[in-house]
Amino acid sequence: MCGVNHKSFARPGYLIDVSADSIAAKGALFTRLLAHHGEVGLTGEQIAGLLDLSCEYHGRQIEIRIEMARLAEEIEHKRGRLEARAIAERKPLLDRRAELFRADEALFFTFAARGHELLSDDQLDRIDRIYHAEKDAGLAALARSLCNAVSPTFYFGPAVTS
Repeated sequence: MCGVNHKSFARPGYLIDVSADSIAAKGALFTRLLAHHGEVGLTGEQIAGLLDLSCEYHGRQIEIRIEMARLAEEIEHKRGRLEARAIAERKPLLDRRAELFRADEALFFTFAARGHELLSDDQLDRIDRIYHAEKDAGLAALARSLCNAVSPTFYFGPAVTS
């Protein structure tokens, strides 16, 4: 086992990161849909609509994240002892940052739903199949490593030694 105390060291085997990141996509939405536009059968109008939504989402997300960064700087304790009064004064700022974190995730779901409104049920079924096939292939490629990170006895194939 590595003896270096890496940043965010709660990562057994360096495969699992337990940070408190938002589930919201960063920057762009619908990338898989757009990458598979032919297989999914997207029309030019649908592609333009998805691109417009992605652009609007990104702009609104940047606004939220700029405000979160501004608040983080304001919350930061810069000098001296951190006393109860200073902590209490930061509570409204911490609450606002938590609200913005929630807004960021809600924004993701709002825009994803708006994108789904542009698609037929058949197109959604096609992209679901593509997504799950890609995800399953990625997880299958990592299966031995993930199992060995937890315990070599969890994997029923040949032991991985490197």
